[in-house]
Amino acid sequence: MPPPDPALHDPVPGQLALPGLPPADGQLLLPGFAGVAAPPARSSHRGTPLAAPPSAATIERFRSKVVVTPGCHFFVGAVSNPDGYGRINFLDGGVQRTIGAHRFALILAHGDLGPDVVGEHDCNETLCVRVGDGHLKLGTQAGNLAYAVATGRHLGPTPAYADPRGRYGRALAIRDALAHGYDADRLRAAVTGTDRTGDGMATLF
Repeated sequence: MPPPDPALHDPVPGQLALPGLPPADGQLLLPGFAGVAAPPARSSHRGTPLAAPPSAATIERFRSKVVVTPGCHFFVGAVSNPDGYGRINFLDGGVQRTIGAHRFALILAHGDLGPDVVGEHDCNETLCVRVGDGHLKLGTQAGNLAYAVATGRHLGPTPAYADPRGRYGRALAIRDALAHGYDADRLRAAVTGTDRTGDGMATLF
């Protein structure tokens, strides 16, 4: 099993760094925000503006719920039903907010997102928050739909859609498999919908 890329690990002991993000200590200056007294972001979730940049405590809580694997970086916090995407709750200007974990990762990496910007998963893993080629990237709703049609994803052949457990059930299985950190065998079983019994792999369905 190849080890995770050392570049993905935060130089601060006990902390996880996501690619392109600053360490979690101290005041964070995110792209698109002009320092501590930053003006409101123009959009955090399809047209709803943030009152302020996410706090250091919120970002650290997000980081603590990301499990790095050699491929995807999986969010193992709350999961929405039925779509199977990760969700993060936080206070924004004294108001409780909930947005997708993948969108939160994009905000941390790119700063302000416009109302027409969506997150596209090239990896087709709803819980993935790894920003970069082959995983999570900026896109538009029109582009996302065009990609779905081009790849046949709208018909349901992708892992999450084709799985008998449904998107939500599959996401829960992956989250539970990573509850104590990265384990290649447990993750493989969760992703493929199999269960390890004895020396082999027995299908659940």
